[in-house]
Amino acid sequence: MTERYDAAHISRFYDSYGEREWGRLAGNPRSRVNFHLHNYYLHQFVKAGDEVLEAGAGPGRFTLELAQIGARVAVGDISPVQLELHRQKMAEAGCESCVVARDVLDIVNLSQYADARFDAVVCYGGPLSYVFDRADEALAEMLRVTKPGGYVLLGVMSLAGSTQLFLEAVFDIARQSPETADRVIATSDLDNDLASPNGHYCRMYRWSQLQALLQRHPCEIVAVSASNYLSMREDEVLAGAAADPALWEAFLRWEVDLCREAGALDGGTHIISVVRKNTIA
Repeated sequence: MTERYDAAHISRFYDSYGEREWGRLAGNPRSRVNFHLHNYYLHQFVKAGDEVLEAGAGPGRFTLELAQIGARVAVGDISPVQLELHRQKMAEAGCESCVVARDVLDIVNLSQYADARFDAVVCYGGPLSYVFDRADEALAEMLRVTKPGGYVLLGVMSLAGSTQLFLEAVFDIARQSPETADRVIATSDLDNDLASPNGHYCRMYRWSQLQALLQRHPCEIVAVSASNYLSMREDEVLAGAAADPALWEAFLRWEVDLCREAGALDGGTHIISVVRKNTIA
């Protein structure tokens, strides 16, 4: 039985995950590429002076980027521990002044925020993947609090790319229970019976599924990208490239370019999408 959205479980999971979330986007070259791709779209669609809701901010890796852009950020996360880490990291970086609010936040209910308050909403790191069948509610709420013509930047876990990256583990599951592996591929849902009681389970997405979700709402898709298409598995090759600044800079340009190709959208660890809220209801 697929575990549907359990906010308390996700809160506990990220409370327990703690400081590891800070290091997740800097731990290896592939993670650094993931971070770069997400940041690319921040810099494309958020500008100085914007008021931004960062939903699922964790300890603040992307908040620091938003601060560099010159945005004012209302920070939210479902995990109180992550929010406290966020407070510490912003203080250490001297960026606390960019934070206009910091709240425990559930993306399916943003009632603490007024309609059309924010110039942009950033929901990176996969919060939309955790709400399962309540994704329409969550997206509707994010659009509600966005100004007409404003942007919502989303990241979800990719089914095809995650299957590729963790193929050895997928094979192990299939050897023990072919029906279970087939169910995950068919439904896109990583079931709770594949995780420990305090483990990680979520809805991964095909691009066709995410596109259908976005098209049900009053918004226009303005950008979509895989995250980590070229950089999925070649860790040693990537490490060598990362040691050569000129080569690494060129590689990041290639990654940004090719991740936008239609044939690449399902081929990364995440799918990044940006939508513009309609100006006419």
